[in-house]
Amino acid sequence: MSTSLERAQALAIQLRQSFKTIILGTATSDGEPDTSPVAAILDDSGRFGICVSGLAVHTRHLQQNRRASVLLAEDEAITLQGFARRRLTFACTAEPLARGSAEADRLIAALRSKFGAPVDVVASLPDFQAIVLTPQRGRIVAGFGEAYDVDPRDWTKLTAVGRPFLPPKP
Repeated sequence: MSTSLERAQALAIQLRQSFKTIILGTATSDGEPDTSPVAAILDDSGRFGICVSGLAVHTRHLQQNRRASVLLAEDEAITLQGFARRRLTFACTAEPLARGSAEADRLIAALRSKFGAPVDVVASLPDFQAIVLTPQRGRIVAGFGEAYDVDPRDWTKLTAVGRPFLPPKP
């Protein structure tokens, strides 16, 4: 029987290998929030790479506030309990890449490899911006009472979070 830690490590590996999109959380400098699903890759440095439209709220937010959140979550169709949806979240810093730079070109090539020809259309549009999101810290929830801090450089290095809040017994 696997331990809670082993289940969380297995979930981290599964999410890393299978994600195609992230839920990107952003906010203006005044704190106005937004979330959006965004196609993404993970580069060799452990950074998420995205290519987003300048017309999108999340891109404007990232221009104002370079902090973002990335959520990878278990498919809700397979979860048994909505309150314990298994998920991995990273607090990130965002860095726009100069259009036509070697790093932006590598990111676009990685997106093309993962998502195919539609990336060429998106990347050719003048308002689209390549951005890397560098995880600073992470948290994985593998079930009730199964929360761990995640090392962004090695998603299997987990540290148990303190005991969950439980209301007092009557």
